[in-house]
Amino acid sequence: MIIGVTGLIGSGKSEVSDVFEQLGARKIDCDLIGREVVEGNQDILNRLALEFGDSIITSEGKLDRKRLGRLAFANPANTEKLNSIVHPALLTELDIRMAKARQDNCHAVVDAALLIYWGYQKKVDYTVLVSSYTRNRIKRLLAGGLSLTEIRRRTASQLTLSYLRQHSDLVISNNEEVASLRKKAKILYLKLSA
Repeated sequence: MIIGVTGLIGSGKSEVSDVFEQLGARKIDCDLIGREVVEGNQDILNRLALEFGDSIITSEGKLDRKRLGRLAFANPANTEKLNSIVHPALLTELDIRMAKARQDNCHAVVDAALLIYWGYQKKVDYTVLVSSYTRNRIKRLLAGGLSLTEIRRRTASQLTLSYLRQHSDLVISNNEEVASLRKKAKILYLKLSA
């Protein structure tokens, strides 16, 4: 069984994925895959530098992810440029890891904000949307170091919550303490994996 977990930025989807992993699911983290394909592929790094400028590369030759994020989410055209460079390699690797999980006959969780954007709700067995009030998401993201402007830009680049809801099988609400979210995630995982 493969469960896709998605949600708007700051919704708590990674927390839900972590609970599933703790309960035995193999975690497939798309943010991590994105990092790996960029850092492990000089061609992608070069294309990003060409598109967004050399300032996104540190003096050690590594990607400055915060700087790239600020530039890539500054406007929809830049976001699309980033996606067109990174997503093909990311999705190839995601397909490989999902196929391996199926081959190994294990439960897996795909942690991906863009799961539905990519149409991957059709490739997983269940799509779980983690939903949270805007004020709660903003509070979490501000605590994580993003500015209000960055939060607005990143949120604007995502699909709407109502669209995500329409394409999800299940919804977990995250508007209370983290312990409550973990409890809901545990109950849901045990039900799905039974």
